[in-house]
Amino acid sequence: MTDIMEPDKQYLQKRDNDPPALGNFINWHIQQNKIKKKKVSDFLEILPTTLNRYFKQSSFQFAILWRVSQVTEHNFVMELGERLGIAYETKTEKLLKAQLAEKEKQIETLQIQLEVYNKIHKVG
Repeated sequence: MTDIMEPDKQYLQKRDNDPPALGNFINWHIQQNKIKKKKVSDFLEILPTTLNRYFKQSSFQFAILWRVSQVTEHNFVMELGERLGIAYETKTEKLLKAQLAEKEKQIETLQIQLEVYNKIHKVG
């Protein structure tokens, strides 16, 4: 027997930076937020026993993750993306940054106007 995996099975080899076990991750969220598993299995149109099997899996199809996010009203895709540690700026964040920059510019203008007003007021 050899320690080398078959080339088509190398993706199964564990690494230090692997994602959390997805089934366990989602099961923990469901338990912590007191979400009914029946509600989730009904939404996914699967048996509760199948849902419990999902919880034991380290990964599963993206469509399932998408639907679990919908039924639990929790964005697992985004949460997992944040854990990845690679910076990503959403469209909303970009828009908010632009709005913040505009507001900062307005505040600066108002501060200048206030300084001018105070100088005029002291003279008179």
